[in-house]
Amino acid sequence: MLFDKNGFYMIEPQEKDYDFALDIINGKGPSLEIYDLDEALEKGNLFPKLYTPYKNYKPGKLKVFTERERMLLNIQMLEFSITDLNLYLDMHPEDKDAYRVFKSYVEECKKAKKEFTNIFGPLTLDNLTDEYEWSMGPWPWEEGGM
Repeated sequence: MLFDKNGFYMIEPQEKDYDFALDIINGKGPSLEIYDLDEALEKGNLFPKLYTPYKNYKPGKLKVFTERERMLLNIQMLEFSITDLNLYLDMHPEDKDAYRVFKSYVEECKKAKKEFTNIFGPLTLDNLTDEYEWSMGPWPWEEGGM
């Protein structure tokens, strides 16, 4: 029988795939293999080993036409990857590599949002500046893009 650090029963001994529990007990997390940010967003999954395509569906490449759209897409890719890594870390909190990537994406996303706000105005209501600019800029549907 295998138990976690709190003494809770983890898995039944007759299960074939129990070495993951031994790795966790021994402090080894699963090896981190992830897609590039753009491929992760296209497929809706950051982890290649967990991606199963739906029938014959092939994800299309996302297209951007302006600098504003490029910056928004970058923020969207980072936010998606942060959320997916957050879910992964809920199940594998000992995975130091995943946490290191998670922290780097969070910092990169903060910088990208700050840069977007400086150039195009507030992205969200918590990015407001000294003046109320929320409704001053073009709305997404006014630019014909995102």
